[in-house]
Amino acid sequence: MRRPFIALPPLLLAALAASGLAAAERLSADGAALPAVSFAPGGALEARVDAGGDEVLSVHALLRPASSNQVWMRDRDGFWTEWNGDRAALIPAAARREGDELVFKLFTAPPSGVSSMTITLAYRTPEGLKYGWFEAAERSE
Repeated sequence: MRRPFIALPPLLLAALAASGLAAAERLSADGAALPAVSFAPGGALEARVDAGGDEVLSVHALLRPASSNQVWMRDRDGFWTEWNGDRAALIPAAARREGDELVFKLFTAPPSGVSSMTITLAYRTPEGLKYGWFEAAERSE
């Protein structure tokens, strides 16, 4: 099921390394629904995306808590700030490159009070933005 951020254009991408997927997922200019993942309570979350040789100019990461319509964007230093929905206002996040893959370290612990969320990952190329989204939630243990 494709599920963009509520009341906002869908904006960014990835499959999580923690999900145990065999291969990183691809983003697209039309958006890509990615597999849902779970993470340990209070645990870290990383996402891995296949950039497939694209020239990546910038990367972006967004988070929408399931309990809210607010959308937060992550900066290069790992801080989250509210996003107004304007693509021109996106600030660059950070991801490390491993061959054709981009690895996003989203958080070492989920934001306070957030246990279920939609994550959107994206990267900008000379041709435009490629993005995808997935649901992430803490595992019950």
